[in-house]
Amino acid sequence: MSDEQQWYYAVDGASQGPIGQTEFDTLIANGTIRPNTLVWREGMDDWLPLGQMPGASIPALPPRAPSFGGDNPARDDASTFIGALKDGLSRYVDFRTRSNRPQYWYFFLWTLIIGLLSSILDSILGTGTAEGGGIINGLSSLALLLPSLAVAVRRLHDTGRTGWWLLLIIVPIIGWIVLLVFYCLKGEEHPNRWGNPPA
Repeated sequence: MSDEQQWYYAVDGASQGPIGQTEFDTLIANGTIRPNTLVWREGMDDWLPLGQMPGASIPALPPRAPSFGGDNPARDDASTFIGALKDGLSRYVDFRTRSNRPQYWYFFLWTLIIGLLSSILDSILGTGTAEGGGIINGLSSLALLLPSLAVAVRRLHDTGRTGWWLLLIIVPIIGWIVLLVFYCLKGEEHPNRWGNPPA
C-alpha cells in the first residue's frame, strides 16, 4: 500500500473512498467535491466541509446544473384517478420534479375524499369532536400533509415557478386565488430546470 494520504468524502449521505490525494485533487478540480462536500482523512477528529479545511485551495466552480436526469420519475399511470394517488404517495418527498394538472387535481380530489371518509368514520366511532375534527381525521390529514405539499410544489414547477410560491397560501384570499390560477395553468411544454414535461 502506498504512503499517499487516503481521503473519504460524502455524497448524498454515503461515504465514498478511500481515494488517493491525486484522485481527490482531480475530483475537486472537476467539481465532484465542492466546498460544502464533507471530507475526512486519518488524523481528523470529524468530517468537515472541504471549504472549512485549513489550507484548502478550492478553485472557483460554476453553480451545479440541475440534476433531474432528464426523465420525470412519475408513474406511467400518474395522470389517472387511481394512479395520481399512488404517484403522490410514492413521491411524497419529491420536491425537485414536475406534476401536470391531472396529477395535481386528482391527488387533491383524493385528499378531499379521504378527509370526508375519515370524518365520517370519526363520527361513527365516536372519536370526533364538537368542532368537527377527530383522531382518525387528524391522523389522515397528517399522513397526507407532506405528499400534498410535494405535489403542490411539483405543480408549480410544471408552470415554471419555484416552489416558494406555495408560501402565498399564508396570504388569505388573494394568495389562495393566485395559487388556484397557477394550479389551473397549463404546464410548460418544454423542459425547464425541474425536468422534462410530465407525460
